[in-house]
Amino acid sequence: MIKNHFIWILLFFACPVHTIAQHEIPDRKGRFFIVPELWISFGTNTYIDVAPLVGYHVNDRFSVGLGPHYIYQSRKATPSYPYSYQTHVYGLKGFARFALITNADQFLPINLFSDLFVHVEYEGISLEKVYYYSPAYPDDGRFIYQGFLIGGGFSQRVGMYNSISFMILWDLNESSRSPYSNPVFRIGFNAYF
Repeated sequence: MIKNHFIWILLFFACPVHTIAQHEIPDRKGRFFIVPELWISFGTNTYIDVAPLVGYHVNDRFSVGLGPHYIYQSRKATPSYPYSYQTHVYGLKGFARFALITNADQFLPINLFSDLFVHVEYEGISLEKVYYYSPAYPDDGRFIYQGFLIGGGFSQRVGMYNSISFMILWDLNESSRSPYSNPVFRIGFNAYF
């Protein structure tokens, strides 16, 4: 429910600002940007995902980025699921993104998006064996999960540089040990400095 409201609020603010700023689009080559990824949900299952990434535009179409990744997960016991747990996941992630179409708003008849891109991501994160490797290793300890996510999405500029992006990704290593289930949907905000 909160996710749906958040999407509509982002779209509401993105569209009017974009139509004002579409006349002159500056070059992004050599510019750094921040992707403050944050996902929070509370309830019987609590999930907090924080991944502040720093990106760099190699040129107008190609960008790369790197940053830490932290996830907190917990589940309360219920009559239908009598087990409770909490775990912390942490590590690093990096991405590469290539824009197939840039400045689409200048040639499309309606203002759907600015850029259409493909996205590749690598992530090395530390998971607890008792929650992600059971029943084979029910002991304490951690292991490194290497995730390879691939997919694409589109972004809508908000102002001269900033943008909101929408992505669909697939974890190529999806298994019972993965913290994700395919497909992975992401909404992000890219803030340039």
